[in-house]
Amino acid sequence: MTRIDSLQAYRCLAVLGIVLFHLTFVEVKNSGGDQLLPVFLEWAQLGVDLFFVISGFVMTLVTRGRFGQSHQIKRFIFNRATRIYPVYWVYFFLTLSVFLIKPEWVNSSHGEPDLWASFFLLPTSQVSLVMVSWTLTFELWFYLVFSLMMCLRESYLPYFLMGWALLLVLISLLFDVHAFPPYLHLIVHPYALQFILGAAGGLLFNSGKLSKISASGLLAIVAVALLVAIPLTYRFRLFDEPDLLRMLLVGMVFSALTLSSAELEKRGFLRIPVLMRNLGDSSYSTYLAHILVLGVLGKFWATIGPWPDTLLDNWLLVFLAILACSAYGWLAYLVIERPLMQTTSRLSKTYFPSASFSPTK
Repeated sequence: MTRIDSLQAYRCLAVLGIVLFHLTFVEVKNSGGDQLLPVFLEWAQLGVDLFFVISGFVMTLVTRGRFGQSHQIKRFIFNRATRIYPVYWVYFFLTLSVFLIKPEWVNSSHGEPDLWASFFLLPTSQVSLVMVSWTLTFELWFYLVFSLMMCLRESYLPYFLMGWALLLVLISLLFDVHAFPPYLHLIVHPYALQFILGAAGGLLFNSGKLSKISASGLLAIVAVALLVAIPLTYRFRLFDEPDLLRMLLVGMVFSALTLSSAELEKRGFLRIPVLMRNLGDSSYSTYLAHILVLGVLGKFWATIGPWPDTLLDNWLLVFLAILACSAYGWLAYLVIERPLMQTTSRLSKTYFPSASFSPTK
């Protein structure tokens, strides 16, 4: 798979948005009652939606030409599982060590965590030990369904994606999926629509049909998405509930944005700054670790401050939090994530020697 830097840039923006969203809670809790971060940052939780769209886009790229081959399907499953679990388990055990010493520091307001379900990333009605890991459970479900689709001809993929989407829409219209038990909730939740919309964007990108759209037309799509569609998602508070309307509308906006940006980059009209590429590369490590980093920083801040008569402490808290999460994520990527990716790459080459493995997410 050819590296697409614009996808890494959007991963960077997605993870920074999620960090800022969670930072608003840390600020309110630890800054003495005053607040610097604006309320509209609650919109930034849609970084999760952007991650799902990008994931679907990438899946169609890394599996191109590999459908209907049992060897390639096994390779896909191996690569996806080893991309998720090894790095995740590092933070699972790190969080577990904190939980065993100071259980009140780990999701204490959400009840007792389900440790076995958390370890294997299984659906559960209890809280996950690593708070953000619920998204990884959805990712694994997307990968499983996609691997089943790979058993058939690649030309059938658009029809299966369409059928999957229509089924999810129908179920969401007829039932309250949030009332279903955990496993059924995972299977029928409309979050998969964002993965599907991302995959549809990837199929369009692969097809070459975008060549009929001029660069100015693609730029117009990006501009409308950024300046009109995304502000409207905030205006109508589409981030409030993980319902069908949010999945469809936000998914379509993010899919159009990522697809148009990728095509512009392909034509040489878009260059991504090195910093954004690097932060995109380390987005998985940042995502998994940022709750721990923010928790430690918040407790430290509550100890040395705050200064309720000034926003100086807020400015320092926000600056240090973003810097700490980004710096730790990049360092963890270099020291933990990338070496694990290289190890699984070697294992993939050993067990699937006819396949050229790429560690690209």
